[in-house]
Order: sequence, then C-alpha cells, then structure tokens
Amino acid sequence: MLKRALFFLFPGLLAWLLIDQYILCPDYRFESPGPFKGEAFYNPYQDYNPSGWTMANMHAHTSSWFGLTNGKGDAQDVHEAYDSMGYGFHLISEYQKISDYGKGAPNYITAYEHGLNLPKAHQLVVGSERSVWKDYLFPQTLANRQHMLDLLSADSDNVVVVNHPAMRIGYNTTDLKFLYNDDCMEVINSYENAFHYWDTALSNGHMVFIVGNDDTHNAGNRRAVGKFATLIHAPDRTRDQALRSLREGRTIGMQIPQDTTMNFAEKIAMLKAATPALLSVSAEGARFQVRFSETVREPVVTGQGGKVRWRADSTHEISLTILPEDTYIRVSYITKDGIRYHLNPVCRFQGVIGNRRRTEQL
Repeated sequence: MLKRALFFLFPGLLAWLLIDQYILCPDYRFESPGPFKGEAFYNPYQDYNPSGWTMANMHAHTSSWFGLTNGKGDAQDVHEAYDSMGYGFHLISEYQKISDYGKGAPNYITAYEHGLNLPKAHQLVVGSERSVWKDYLFPQTLANRQHMLDLLSADSDNVVVVNHPAMRIGYNTTDLKFLYNDDCMEVINSYENAFHYWDTALSNGHMVFIVGNDDTHNAGNRRAVGKFATLIHAPDRTRDQALRSLREGRTIGMQIPQDTTMNFAEKIAMLKAATPALLSVSAEGARFQVRFSETVREPVVTGQGGKVRWRADSTHEISLTILPEDTYIRVSYITKDGIRYHLNPVCRFQGVIGNRRRTEQL
C-alpha cells in the first residue's frame, strides 16, 4: 500500500513543482537595460575615512540539518577562527536557517543562505529575522530568479547578496542585464571569481556592490579561512552600521594571498596589520582621482563593458579625465603585503542609490 501511495505521490509532487515554477510564477515587464546615466556621480567613498573599517566574512557553514548539508564543526569554531584573525563580523550562513550564536552582541547579524535548487541559484540574506522557504528547484528562468529576489528583498531592512553567481548554472550574464532587488554580489570567494558578472550588471545600470567571502564549510581547517573578506565601514562594529554600509557601497573586497609557507599565526599577524592604503577617492568635475598612502602594485581601472580603462605596474596616485562614455569606474590594486583590494564603482546616477526598485509584474 505504501509503495502504491508513493508511486502516485511522487509524480504528483513533481508535476506541482513544475507547474508552480514554469506556469504560476509571475511574469515581469523588464525595462530595456542600459548604462548608468546622469551628470552627477555617486561615490561611495566620497567622505572616506581610513579609520573605522573592519573585515567581515558573511558566508560560513557548520554541521547542520543533522549532517545533511555540507558543513563541519559548529558556530563556535567559526567565531573563534575569525576572531583570532581580527574580523569584526563573522556571520553563520546555514542553508535556510538563522543561527542565534552570539545573539545580543553588538556585532551579531543574522544571516542565512537561501536556495535548495539544483542549479545553485543561491542568495545570502543578511539582517532578516526569518528565512524565506519558497524556491524554484529546477533550472530557473529570468522570471524565477527575479521573483526570488522580490521575495527576499521584501524586508526593506535586510541586504540581499547574489551568491557565487558563476557556479553551475545558477545565474548567467544575460540575467544580470535585467535583475534588480539585489544589493550586493559575491564577486570573490573560494570557488570562483565573478568579475565578468559584476561588470555585466554595472554596465547595464545595476548598482550592486562587491562582497568577498570564504564560503567556508569547515572553519576548523585553518587553510579554509582568511582567504577572502569584505572590508566594511562600521566604526562601532554594530549591525546597523554594517547593513547601511553594505547597502550604500562603503565596502571593499579583499583577496588575501595564500602562501603555503605561511603558518596560521603568520597569517593572523599579516591580517591584523593589513591596510588598504587608501587615502581618498574623488570624482569631481572632469577628474577621477584615487590617492594612496604608499605605492601600490598592478593598479587597474575598469569601466563600461568591463574594459580596462587604465593600468600600470605601480603608482602612488591614479588621476584620469572622466570621459562622456565613462558610466562607471572601478579600481583594483595590490598592497605591499600581497593583498589585492577591489573598490566599488564610482558611477553616474540620477538620485537613486542601489539596485532596489518597485516590482513590475505583468
């Protein structure tokens, strides 16, 4: 009897999931994508202050869901590992579940990784008090992906991050010409880099900001932590400061060199002494300038279409004429300790900051 019931139940469930995803999902009226416009420039570093910045890792898994998910150790392992390296924020991001470890501390921020689907179209949700369980399990359409971002961003106080967009078939660059209601993108993590995806979104007028995470599944493995980070401007290391900076782009992505001859204690010393060497970023009149406190290596300026606008072997300052075709400008460089930093874009805008907007369903 049980086998017979399952024989009918499974096809029925499968049929419902397919109908829900491909027939019942709302359709959307997407605007034609286009570059940033406007005479003014949004500069997330306009009032840059070298102090008040702290490292964060917002993507870490532990043993959860009775061992069904990929993760080892517990929340204490994560906090101890990142505390030892001087990180001011170290979030636990279990699949569909919010950890309360550290609740009550000023730097406690809720987080979870949304997405149980096969294509790996996952999102990191930061600052929400409950998880959204709705998902589309099979290869997703553009409307499927947009509907999920709408549901996740319904909490206006949270931050929605597109996780590892280049992994499997979770996202494609065509999607990122259109998608909105995401605040940030996990451009750098332990599994793949997604600069092409980021530049596609930026080139089509979507103001999304960089996030760098380890995406560790075993914080007890010291080689799995301290590989990537997000520098966040949060002088008091509080939840509200961190969320606001994430939404407004006062973040910097960090790629940390992995020297196999360096032990963990040496890595800790390096990270605690690390500085982005940034003094100022300005975009005034027809001039874009970035000043550093020391000579940096391999500075690269990237603009519309992901094209390299300028590069050098080393420099103490970047100074460029802003051209009419410069819709956004972003900078990356390496400091003397080997850490590569990625700044958020300075981009043209018409008074709207971020990538959230009113849903346009058909």
